[in-house]
This record gives sequence, structure tokens and C-alpha cells, in this order.
Amino acid sequence: MRAIVTGATGFIGIALCKELLEQLYEVTAVIRPGTKKREKLERSLSENRFAQNHLRILELPLDQLTDLSEKYHIEADVFFHLAWNGSSGSDREIFEVQYKNLQYTANAIQAAKACGCTKIIGAGSQAEYGVVHGIAREEKTVPRPFMMYGAAKLAAYHMGKVLAEQIGITFVWPRIYSVYGVGENQGTLVNYVIDTLKKGEVPQLTSCENMWNFMYITDCVRALRILGEAPHAEGIYHVASKDTRILKDFVKEIRDVIAPTGQLQFGAKACDLSRTFWMEPECDRLYDLSFECRVDFANGIQSIGVSEI
Repeated sequence: MRAIVTGATGFIGIALCKELLEQLYEVTAVIRPGTKKREKLERSLSENRFAQNHLRILELPLDQLTDLSEKYHIEADVFFHLAWNGSSGSDREIFEVQYKNLQYTANAIQAAKACGCTKIIGAGSQAEYGVVHGIAREEKTVPRPFMMYGAAKLAAYHMGKVLAEQIGITFVWPRIYSVYGVGENQGTLVNYVIDTLKKGEVPQLTSCENMWNFMYITDCVRALRILGEAPHAEGIYHVASKDTRILKDFVKEIRDVIAPTGQLQFGAKACDLSRTFWMEPECDRLYDLSFECRVDFANGIQSIGVSEI
């Protein structure tokens, strides 16, 4: 199998390249020109002998994805479009930043078709739903995003689906929930709690009374690979585990793994309930493809705890 991966230097992108190479894919990794993260990608894949001859890294702007076929003559079977500008921080609310991603999504779909791919896998988000109290059901729950990022992801799904139908390529839209693991970006809740407890300090938290769902990074990218390989996979899939609980329970489990005698300060920080995600995903379509998570939350936290944060 041959795959193209955009956003290959990101947390999920690096792990996906590693997963694909371990499954003997030929991988073309598309990265931002001049990015310092190239070294991180190369270092992460350096121990994979197959990568030496079957990984190609191309520095290419997202508005030049047609060069994959026209200039570099890349051919592939499946295209994973993970690249997305403004996926964190204040950029999530900037219209101009998010709007450009719609064109980049269209570029990716057209490039995938030109490279001979039969399927393109996008990277949706649970943020498309906004705040849903109760189960978010695949292709049934009405999305009501409250931030520009979620609205742009939702628009990319609808427009991408129509464009893919027009040019004749299968379009898969995994809505990815809360992924954690070794290599995760700094500033996440999991890393904050682990790092604070390791320092012997007390994490300052909200009430953490909302439902949540965590999925370990290796399970996430295996799910993406399966979506790429499954002949009839198409449309929306929730990429999440079956372990949905009150967020407070997850935080306590982190404490129990990292520092059993450590303290936690719930309610120390205020939260806006109108902008607080409630993660309770239906995942039937993914698990019907014979997918199962292999890393439970405690083992995932243990893996992070013994690594450098």
C-alpha cells in the first residue's frame, strides 16, 4: 500500500507515519517548508529500517499540493489529510486562519484524485458538535459548533464530501476525540496533571464534572489506518475509545498512577459551561470494522509517566 500524509510533523501525523511504515506502507510525508519539526519526524522514524527506503519527506505548502502529481509524480492508494492551520490556541478563533483550511482541504482532495488514490481520510473533530449533553451519534446528532475552529471543520466536511463525490473519490471523515500519549503537545490536561504531580505540586483544576473520553495515540492511528484499508468505509466515524467517564475520574486515575499520595484541587478554576465540551461519543461504526483499543488509560498514563514530558 502507498499513502500520502499531510501534517506529518504533528502529534498524530508522526504516529500515523510510524504506524503505516510498520505495516510496510510506502509513505510520502508532506510537511511545511522550513519547519523545525522535520528533525522530530526523522528522529521518531529513525529506528524503522523500512523507513530508510520507503519514506519520502516533501516540504510543500498546502496551496501547492497539486505538485504531488504534476511535479513529483507521486502515486498512492490512500491520502491522509491531517494538516490544519490554527488547531490550537487563539488561532482557533481567527476567521482568516480557519477559512484558508477549506481551500487546503479541497486542494488535498483534488491532489489525492490526481495521485491515483481511491480514498481520502480527513481529520474532523468533536469540536464540530459544540456542547452536546448526552451521546453524540454518528451522522445523527446535529452539530452546533461554538468556536471558529469547529465551524471550519464542519464546513470542510460538508464541502469536502460534495467535492469528493463530484470528482469520484471516497471521502472518510473521522471525528477525532481526545487523543493522548507519548509525544503529545505541551499544555494538555494530561501533561499538566502529570508534570505538576511529578513536581510534588497540586494541580489546579475545574470541577471536571463533564463526561470525557480518552484514546491512546497508537490506538488512534491504527483506527485511521483501518479506515483507510476498509473497502466500504465512507462518511463520518467517531475515533474514540469505549471508555467514557466523568473527567474527574480520569484525573484521579492519573494521580493514582503517577503519585498515589498526591493531592488534586478540583474547583480551583472556573469554567464556562456553554463552552465546556461534553464527550460521550457513539463509536459503533468504527468498532464494526473489527477495531478494538489495545491500550487502557492506566497503561497509557504509565507510558507517559516514564517518558520525558
